[in-house]
Amino acid sequence: MIIRNIFYAILLGAGMAACLSQNDKDEGDKSTGTALEQPETETTAQPLTPTAEQLQILPEKVGFISIGDDIEQMRQSIPAGFTIQDTTLQQEGTEATAYIIRPEAHSKGFLVEQQCNPACAVWRFNVQSDKYKTAKGIAVGTTYKQVQQAHPISTVTLGDAGLVAVAKDGGISFILDEDKIPANKLSRLTPETVPAATQVKAILIY
Repeated sequence: MIIRNIFYAILLGAGMAACLSQNDKDEGDKSTGTALEQPETETTAQPLTPTAEQLQILPEKVGFISIGDDIEQMRQSIPAGFTIQDTTLQQEGTEATAYIIRPEAHSKGFLVEQQCNPACAVWRFNVQSDKYKTAKGIAVGTTYKQVQQAHPISTVTLGDAGLVAVAKDGGISFILDEDKIPANKLSRLTPETVPAATQVKAILIY
């Protein structure tokens, strides 16, 4: 009788252990199912939209940067929604550091060129984005005819930068797209003979 009771006790214990094991498995399956039913969602912050003032071209100024600004201070005061990237270019045969500043949502912006003596300061801007406009509405992509009406041109020169139209009011020049102008005519162009439909491909502020 004693042996039979011990045998029943062993069977009962094994049965309870099996039930607990199955319950644990069921609970684990439920937890897994709950996790699958609630996938994580990712939220992506939208780039800030630049203000009209941040995209304005003024005498000796583009957006929030002015000619003569200290370069280190400029680098530390780029507003939210804009990026700054170091680059290099050739200035009179010498390699120089420059800075590309653009709105985060745009592929283009403007180039800040510097002069160091010995401290470095902003020397010139090269605007390459059509989002930036002068106070008279001129931007990259504008026609030469519109430029002449808003910023009368004093001279047209052909140099390393390409075909450049220099404004009479000073401090601003327009690099023109010369692709549709015959090469043999480029060096002979005057403010009066540049084709009216020629487009602006960059704006220099100095």
